[in-house]
Amino acid sequence: MTETILVTGADGFIGRHLVRALAGQGHRVERHTRQHGDIAHASLSYGGVTHVFHLAARTFVPDSWTHPLAFYETNVLGTVNVLEFCRRQQASMTLVSSYVYGAPQQLPVPEQHPARAFNPYAHSKILAEEAARYYAEQFGIQAAIVRPFNVYGPGQSERFLIPSLIRQALSPQGGAISIQDPRPKRDYLYVTDFIELLLRLLEHRSSDTYNAGSGQSVSIHQLVDLINSFLPVKKSISSTGVVRQEEVLDVAADVRKSWEQLHWKATTSLEAGLRQMIDAMAAAPLDGSARRGFPAVT
Repeated sequence: MTETILVTGADGFIGRHLVRALAGQGHRVERHTRQHGDIAHASLSYGGVTHVFHLAARTFVPDSWTHPLAFYETNVLGTVNVLEFCRRQQASMTLVSSYVYGAPQQLPVPEQHPARAFNPYAHSKILAEEAARYYAEQFGIQAAIVRPFNVYGPGQSERFLIPSLIRQALSPQGGAISIQDPRPKRDYLYVTDFIELLLRLLEHRSSDTYNAGSGQSVSIHQLVDLINSFLPVKKSISSTGVVRQEEVLDVAADVRKSWEQLHWKATTSLEAGLRQMIDAMAAAPLDGSARRGFPAVT
């Protein structure tokens, strides 16, 4: 069944992939982008919407330490604004949250693990989740919450780790690949696998909370080794020694619930995902665009 679906943050990394996937399924897609104003204050006047994928957010963790107010405004008040729209439209919602567990007490990390704000960005996402649950309880809004650990893929801004590593590896100027802190290990999920999870949630209309990850943690050194394995000339690694505040050193997602309830699990290996990113970035011009390696949405 085709529907009219609103995607907030439709011009972002995940949003562009999601819009293409939804349109490919025949859905009518309404898009809210940054050109329409900050989601916290935007007038959402879309008609006929039956479901909202709420992706609009400030996401770059280091900026949340220097500009926390902007993160709370966009991520918390923006979510309430979208929930109010859902209440008016009687629409369901999928809230794309984030990793919100802090330093994990166990690995892999299940959804029932206590949430802990280890930076202002994570705190804003925890509050956004609380708003979604409150609207579900008090106003009957059907709201699923998805907690992606580390999504990567073509079109991701080079402010983020994997595209930054790949761009350095592809640079013809040579030199070592520069990283900050080599200690953290992360759970990386390829963007098309994440989009498939979102599509499963649209189909199932769940009101639960789900982790999104591969279930495995990978170190920065392992990432660089894999990237180097695809290149004709391998590069060494240099570390700046910069350590982020409240750094979490190891994470891996427990994704059993997503499999048991939605029959979803990641199918793209890290090797395959990195290969696709390298091919996309190598073929794209060095224009400084966050959309490098991603075809335009039409």
